[in-house]
Amino acid sequence: MKTDRATIVAAAQIIFGIIIFTSAWWLSDSQKTTALYIFGFVTVLIGIAIFSLLTAKR
Repeated sequence: MKTDRATIVAAAQIIFGIIIFTSAWWLSDSQKTTALYIFGFVTVLIGIAIFSLLTAKR
């Protein structure tokens, strides 16, 4: 199976977003956890968008 850079970058972005999203559980401040949930969710969405844009056949 051949892995290209688009797959590696997208996977790293998605994993980083999941780590940010789950790290909000260990914080006690409400504002910080809400911001981390949103930031982690957006990071995962950007990773999915990167994968779909970089692997699209043109």
